[in-house]
Amino acid sequence: MATQSRPLPSSAYASGDRDKLRHTLLVKVPVFLLLCLVAASTLLPLFYMTMTAMKERTEYFTNPYGLPQGLHLDNIRIMIETYGFLRSFGNSVFIVGSALLLSLFLGSLSAFAVAKLRFRGKRVFFLMLISLQLIPGQVLLIPIYLLFSRLQMINNYLSVILMYAVGSLPFSIFFLSASFRSIPDELIEAAKIDGATLLQVYRKIIIPIGSPSILTLGILNFLSMWNELILALLLLPDENKRTITTSVAMVVGRFITNEPLLQTGLLMSALPTIVVLIIFSKYLVKGISAGIGK
Repeated sequence: MATQSRPLPSSAYASGDRDKLRHTLLVKVPVFLLLCLVAASTLLPLFYMTMTAMKERTEYFTNPYGLPQGLHLDNIRIMIETYGFLRSFGNSVFIVGSALLLSLFLGSLSAFAVAKLRFRGKRVFFLMLISLQLIPGQVLLIPIYLLFSRLQMINNYLSVILMYAVGSLPFSIFFLSASFRSIPDELIEAAKIDGATLLQVYRKIIIPIGSPSILTLGILNFLSMWNELILALLLLPDENKRTITTSVAMVVGRFITNEPLLQTGLLMSALPTIVVLIIFSKYLVKGISAGIGK
């Protein structure tokens, strides 16, 4: 004869609720507060930058931390008309876009070879690749300048594009090879049996499956290339070929006391990276999580 299940006493439910409440108070609430502090440390400077950019110089000195009295856009007009920020923005888009495409293509192709192909010296090559990431970039500035000077490529966009792309390759190959190793070898072998070449395997198997990691790498490389200053300042001294970060640096050097104008330049330089992070943040988290899981 089947026995009927007895309901748990109310004390058991109360004990479970107390455990959940204790876990929430001891774990979830502190983590939530910590994340709020981290978010505030990022959002408050951005809010201050935006509010200051909307002020006149005299208004800033009378009330530096208050809200602007009105929407003052003269600072933006000055940055565009006087300091050619639209031209600098276009230079940055062209340089970073070209370097990013070249970096992703060479990095993904090299990572495919490191992760899935067998060749002599593969381990030595990978160890050298990791060691390159330990070399400070400042050590290479003088040799880089002398090299491009002898090649007569100073004030040439190609010099900065090549340096951005080549400089990002060690990390790109290291990052993508870890992701590509998780792709089953059976898929590649089956494609080879069907007559696919290595380039077809790369285009039809590696790229579609590894696209989350490639997109994540693209976002990370974009942020580092867009905010780079030293190489762009060194290799492109011509004012008409400056990137937006070097234009901001020039404004900072001239107008130390004009805080609203400085903050306007910084805000205009930071806006593209903010927009990219807002649009692609979920893909960035997804790609990093997938890489950790693999």
